[in-house]
Formats: sequence, structure tokens, C-alpha cells
Amino acid sequence: MKQLLTLFAAGLSLGVFSLAAQTDGIPKIHFDETVYDFGSTSQVTTVSGIFHFKNTGTGVLHVDPPKPSCGCTAAQVIPDTLPPGAAGQIPFTLNLGFNRGRLVKHIAVHSNDPLTPEVALTIQVDYTPLYNLDPLAISPNIAYGMQATNEFSTLTRTDGKPLQILRLETSKPWITATVEPGGGAEATNARIRVLINRDGPPHRFNEYVHIYTAGQPTIPASSIYLYGEVLGEVSTTPEALYWSINDSTNTPVQRPESLIIQHVNIHSASGQPLALKNPQSTIKGLNVKLVPQADGLAYDLIARLDNVPATTVSGNVSFETSVAAQPRIEVPVIVNVFKQ
Repeated sequence: MKQLLTLFAAGLSLGVFSLAAQTDGIPKIHFDETVYDFGSTSQVTTVSGIFHFKNTGTGVLHVDPPKPSCGCTAAQVIPDTLPPGAAGQIPFTLNLGFNRGRLVKHIAVHSNDPLTPEVALTIQVDYTPLYNLDPLAISPNIAYGMQATNEFSTLTRTDGKPLQILRLETSKPWITATVEPGGGAEATNARIRVLINRDGPPHRFNEYVHIYTAGQPTIPASSIYLYGEVLGEVSTTPEALYWSINDSTNTPVQRPESLIIQHVNIHSASGQPLALKNPQSTIKGLNVKLVPQADGLAYDLIARLDNVPATTVSGNVSFETSVAAQPRIEVPVIVNVFKQ
């Protein structure tokens, strides 16, 4: 009995010593590879892989959630706590989106390894999208007096197979998209005509045309992005006001005129006389006034920043017009204040 107790005590001491060794030991993270190169790829929307690592130290390793360098990459750690000798994984997925060419993304992995608290993992891929759109985005403006504008983009299937466009879907009814004639059933590319009609009062727009093909009947093979403006009878130049100021130059005396006064030219695109009134500012310390020009077709909006706000602010200056379709116009304003 005495011998059993002695052996039990010895075993318990050994276990406590072993646990203490793990607790007091030094963790060390070691990756098999820190670069994952997919080489050349196409006809996919995402690529996925796994970085393998191991705790080669003598203490328990704790790994924080991985931090990708962009929102296009998702990663996790399995498991996040590893005793000495244990292995783990960092599985990841990279969303290729509409990127093309060579992509290089990074994942930062932080742990309690005192010698290597951060490991940078690199993902590389040479990506050629199956469908190439040129241009990918169109930025048209419909001038006053114009009812519509025609824009064009060309979709190409990069693997040499027939394009086979099934349908085109637009985000608004005042946008029409059609495939230009030509090419035939075996064509690998097609020219797409986008007609944007004037719809309602002047406004900015941010819309799209989705393109569906036989190879992807339920998911857009590609999308044309449209952003621009339907211009009205009254136009402003510039379209926004921006101040960038050091907060130590708070009084007008300390600042050059360019950091105090800015101008907006407002004119009539129709050639008809223009009447403006009631200028206002939503930013405290920014005073505005309207000065009519001699021809009666234009005004000078003078914006004077007499007091610098404590922090960066945004707002607008506005004024009323005599034009029924544009009774009030707002000009965006940003005052960016840099702290010393």
C-alpha cells in the first residue's frame, strides 16, 4: 500500500510538472508555407485554399482571428488554441469579383508567439475572367435639352467559346439595353447598346445593366455600371465645395484667401434669365451670398468660411431658383479639419 501511494504521488508530481512545463513554456507558430500561389486561373468567381501551421514550441499557442487585407478575402483559424506539437489550419476564400490580371492579397495572423507575434500570409493568382467587359462602367451626363444618350460596351468570352447572351436586365425602366446585330450564333463577343432616357427632374443616378448568358442563366455573367447625371436648366460649377484646413489656423487673418472664400458659378443652360434668392448654409460659420451677373443668366455664389469647425464636418449650401423643375438647389460641402 505504501508503495502504491508513493507511485501515485510520483505520477501526480510528474503530471503537475508536465502541466507547469506547458504553462511556463514558449509557444512557437510555424507555417508549412506562407505563400499560396494559384497560378493562372479563369472561369471561376472564387478561389479557396488552406494554410497549415503547427505549434513547434513548448507552451500553449493562442491564435487570434485572421485579418485579411481586403473585404474580398475571408479566413478563419481552426483551432485557435494549440498545445505543443498540435497542428492547425487557416482556410480562406478569395472573391475574384471583376478583378483581372495578377492579384496579390494578404492575411495577417497574430498569436502569442513572443518571437513571431505576426505572420503575413500571401495569396497570389493570375486571373482572367471568363467574361470581359469593356468598358466595365459608363458615366454619361444628359445635358439640358437632350432627351436621351446612347452608350456602348463590348462583352467578350475569353475562352473562345460562343457568347450566347440570353437576356439583358436594367435596374430602371428608363434604361434600355440591346445587343447590336452581327456576329452570329458562334460569336465570342457582342456590342451592347445602352439607351438612357431623361426621366423626371434633374438628378444623379447610379444604375446597372445585368447580362445573362447560356452558361450562367440565373447569375449575371457580367454587369455594366452606369453613374452620371440628368442635367437641368440650372447648372453649378463646381458641383461641390471642399475646404482642407489645419485647425491651428482658426481665424481668417491666419489663413490665405483660398482657405476662406470659394465661389460657385451658377448659370442658365436654356439662355433664359435666371432669378436666385435665399442662399443658406447648414454649416455654422460658413456664410453665403448670391451676386447676379450683368447678363442676367448667371450668378456667383460666394461661400466664406469665417470660423473653422472643431472637427471635420459635411453639409450643404442651398438657394431657391425661378425654374419650376429646380425650385431649390443644394451644393454639397465638406470642411476637412486636420488636427495638430
